[in-house]
Amino acid sequence: MQYKNSQEFLRRLNNLFNGLLAFPLLVVGFGYLEITSGSWQPMVESSNALVFSMVAGIGILATWLSLRFKRESRKLALLLTLQDKMAAYYLLASFYYWSAFGLSMISAIMLFLVADLAFAVVYAYILFWMSLFRPTLKSLADLFGLKGEERKNFLNKEPLDN
Repeated sequence: MQYKNSQEFLRRLNNLFNGLLAFPLLVVGFGYLEITSGSWQPMVESSNALVFSMVAGIGILATWLSLRFKRESRKLALLLTLQDKMAAYYLLASFYYWSAFGLSMISAIMLFLVADLAFAVVYAYILFWMSLFRPTLKSLADLFGLKGEERKNFLNKEPLDN
């Protein structure tokens, strides 16, 4: 996809980012409130070992995905055109955001199934990682290795050369 300017690119990227954060946040928030009020009982009895294993597994997977995203994102500066960099970043970020969404939903489902707040904590951990990679024009300009006039145009949301 070709982008007219950096604002259009950032808007599309943020819509995906925020959209995939919103639903699990509502589910986990509701679950947290229900569990802490005492009105929600576990649907499945679980042992501490099972809860620990699930929380650790989700946490490790979230860490691995986030570090992989960071490593792969750094390679984008090597691409030749800004349009190529934006298109590649969007694909990479989409995979990362959807993966984080999946882990968030697993956490939310487990929160309801076993009524253990450890799953709310692991969800907060996923949010922490995602907040580190929240896209902004400056962070994207740095990541893409933009310099001089190209950087100025990108940051000022001016039309991009196609």
